[in-house]
Amino acid sequence: MFSAALMAVAGECGTSKYYEEQASAYSAATLGVDMSEVYVRFLRYLPKHARILDAGSGSGRDTLAFKERGYDVDAFDASPSLCALSTELTGVPARVQRFQEFESELLYEGIWACASLLHVPSNELPDAFRRLVQVLRSGGALYISFKHGPGERYSEDGRFYLDMNEARLRTVLGNIAGMDLAEIWISQGEGGHRGKDAWINAILVKNEEGKGSRE
Repeated sequence: MFSAALMAVAGECGTSKYYEEQASAYSAATLGVDMSEVYVRFLRYLPKHARILDAGSGSGRDTLAFKERGYDVDAFDASPSLCALSTELTGVPARVQRFQEFESELLYEGIWACASLLHVPSNELPDAFRRLVQVLRSGGALYISFKHGPGERYSEDGRFYLDMNEARLRTVLGNIAGMDLAEIWISQGEGGHRGKDAWINAILVKNEEGKGSRE
């Protein structure tokens, strides 16, 4: 019987292997997804020319979209191959970093974590959120999305997924100190534009209680 810790390691290895081996194919498949409707929902919480962190930036699709809209963007992803492709596409250096290790001296008005936190095991998710909230300015917005489902699983290609339904996500978000839930909605396909999978999305805003010591 494998322990939860060993299963988490196995899942992370499978996820990393997938993105390293399939980086080009994954990038090609995701670059054309139209996320404009979600951009509008997210960006209305941000001032013009805000600094945005693309957390789990993947192919660089969203980094490029925000850059082209006049925002100052930073990016990171756990996959070295995807970081290289993203950097080449956008001109924004994407750092190779996991959520569980993320640190920054910068503060952001917005953090975009689109279909990326879903690869973080549930027992490591609170720390991942803490690390993101720590670099978000008071009044700043955090967008997140997960595939809609009941819990942790492994896909046929070896990737680990943490799926969320509304009740589970509300419970998780209710334990994030200093953040208020502004919106939560379910879409059919990522951004509502592709695929048969349902996705659950949320936007949180940092309140005064969550104001960081560096602000």
